[in-house]
Amino acid sequence: MNKKYSSITFKAKVKPIKPVNPEFDLVKIYVQGVGKNRNGSYMSKENIEKALPTLNYCPVVGNIIEYTDNDGNKRRYIGGHDYEIDDNWEFKNLTVPYGVVVENSYDWETVNEYGTDVEYLTANAILWTGRYPELKECIYSDDTWFNQSMEINIGEGKYRPLDEDSNYTEFLEWDYSAMCLLGKADENSTNGHTDSSEHT
Repeated sequence: MNKKYSSITFKAKVKPIKPVNPEFDLVKIYVQGVGKNRNGSYMSKENIEKALPTLNYCPVVGNIIEYTDNDGNKRRYIGGHDYEIDDNWEFKNLTVPYGVVVENSYDWETVNEYGTDVEYLTANAILWTGRYPELKECIYSDDTWFNQSMEINIGEGKYRPLDEDSNYTEFLEWDYSAMCLLGKADENSTNGHTDSSEHT
């Protein structure tokens, strides 16, 4: 079966739970909203539950970028699907695997968005903070959300316009492929982001 590889960007948050050992931290990641999302997707709880086994051991990836601000201070932020072109004019992927989703660690949590309660899928992950201590500076914040690109593989014909609102695309069947950490969000909000891209 042909599959379409898609990246759907959500607002997300990484919440520290506890150190596992000096090398690894256990964290909770807010993965995606249920139902209508501001990125134009619709994913029912029933279909999310069907896809949950494929969330096990998904890599958590990203690209930490260092820069100097106008005052000469060194700063870091999370890039995402970043590439560079080498001397042979070939694309080199700069994304690094920083961790992995813990098996069967998913849960559901209600968060408040603009005064409305929204159900969200969460999952625990192990991050390699011993090797990449910069992660704590870039993404550990209880009140700051960042963009998270949920990469999924969609079966051919397994999506359609939502019956009751054709402004949304309903995904019917998919596999989780990766969670890519992107830049910090401009606002503390959840349930999707306006950017969405997909390729075959």
